[in-house]
Amino acid sequence: EVLDIIVDDKVNGAKLKNTKEGNFIINCEYLLAAPGRIGAKWLSDQTDKLKIPVKHNPVDIGVRVELPQIVMEEVTTINWDPKFHIITKTYDDFVRTFCVCNKGFVVEEVYDEFMGVNGHSMRDKVSENTNFAFLVRVELTEPVENTSDYAFSIATIANTLGGGKPLLQRLGDLRKGRRSTWRRLERSNVVPTFNCVTPGDIAMALPHRVVVDIIEGLEALDKVLPGVASDSTLLYAPEIKLYAMRLEMNKNMKTRIEGLYAAGDGAGVSRGIVGAAATGIIAARDIIKQHRS
Repeated sequence: EVLDIIVDDKVNGAKLKNTKEGNFIINCEYLLAAPGRIGAKWLSDQTDKLKIPVKHNPVDIGVRVELPQIVMEEVTTINWDPKFHIITKTYDDFVRTFCVCNKGFVVEEVYDEFMGVNGHSMRDKVSENTNFAFLVRVELTEPVENTSDYAFSIATIANTLGGGKPLLQRLGDLRKGRRSTWRRLERSNVVPTFNCVTPGDIAMALPHRVVVDIIEGLEALDKVLPGVASDSTLLYAPEIKLYAMRLEMNKNMKTRIEGLYAAGDGAGVSRGIVGAAATGIIAARDIIKQHRS
């Protein structure tokens, strides 16, 4: 476990934790910080300590949607991970699909402070369902700009209501303003692929505006993919993408601190696996260039 990034005139490096032998420091000429989304808050604390300027980008807050695979089959046979962008009626907000998992499974996404949800597809194992993230873009201005902290607070509320687990609700129950129960879920046409959840009311965890955006967004998507907005469609919460904090750096991913680079979603310079890998390559190439010069 990496505890701290240490920068001074005599020591450049990172303090690491060894559970058997205590803490130790690794000295280095170059350091690439790429902690991923799970390390976004840790990196935010480090930037505060090191006085590295950051910009708070919008954050994505929403749910993971699960429905019968056949509903999206016509689209996913053409494009395995289709992207839909929607502007909602009431609030004129931006909502999008993300990470479509065809014939896939909903899985847990564990952070230090809360448990969220994600999804994946497997080569040798398939389900009868397809799932995808359905995310509302949230941007904050004065006096509160830290969208990451805002997202963490929502995720914490959701986990509190779920007794430490994500919430699961049928779309029909959400529209009717009632919580889902295991009894209601058992009568549903969709069998959940992830059961480490608590049936509940997502509207008690997510802000009203986000809930309205999700309902309106799914109803708009239903016009393109009939069946998406069925009462039996399952919603898991929270699904939050933590890449809202962006470090100030140059085009080579180098911060204002000599030798310190950052990359990936946790640094706010990418929004997905491929982009994260690309930023790491950009940083590595510049480190090689600087080392050789």
